[in-house]
Amino acid sequence: MKSARNFLQLIALLLFCGLTVSAQTPGDAKAFSKDGLSFSYPSGWSFNDTSNADAQQLTFGRADSEAQITVFVFRTPITSPEKIAEAKRVLVDKYVASTTKSFEQADPHAASSPATGEIGGVKSEGVKIRASLDGLPGMAEIQWAVIGQRLVVLTLLGPDKALTKAAPAWDTLRTSIKIEEAKPQPKTSPQ
Repeated sequence: MKSARNFLQLIALLLFCGLTVSAQTPGDAKAFSKDGLSFSYPSGWSFNDTSNADAQQLTFGRADSEAQITVFVFRTPITSPEKIAEAKRVLVDKYVASTTKSFEQADPHAASSPATGEIGGVKSEGVKIRASLDGLPGMAEIQWAVIGQRLVVLTLLGPDKALTKAAPAWDTLRTSIKIEEAKPQPKTSPQ
């Protein structure tokens, strides 16, 4: 139990906020939709929206799992390759470095490897960071992509056993993300 507690403390340090998940069948899916962001997630999860003016930050969870997922969607439109590179450098790279450092502090033999995937039908880049925390093997997977001119960063982490059970939930959420592009405000004409 001590190793699980230490793992949860590490998770709290890594995430903007935590989220607990458990596998569900797609038929159990609920829909989230707010401020142009929508996706499906399994029913039975607790829900917390800690969004602010800069980003949408969402957590969903179940108390019966140590796996965690974070959904982070930056509100600032990313409209050029230069802005994509800057967002990756300023936001994603710093987050990945911080997560890697936390895992390395817990396990000097932590290792990371590149990962690719898909978020909402768009190819995503990512990294997997593996570590043994108090003898409990686990991983953090961070995926990012620009969808609807917004940077989306998803994180799945936890002990391997919990991640196996959470994989269908991760896949449902990750592949169902949609972002409505911001509509320009109509110009008013003087009367």
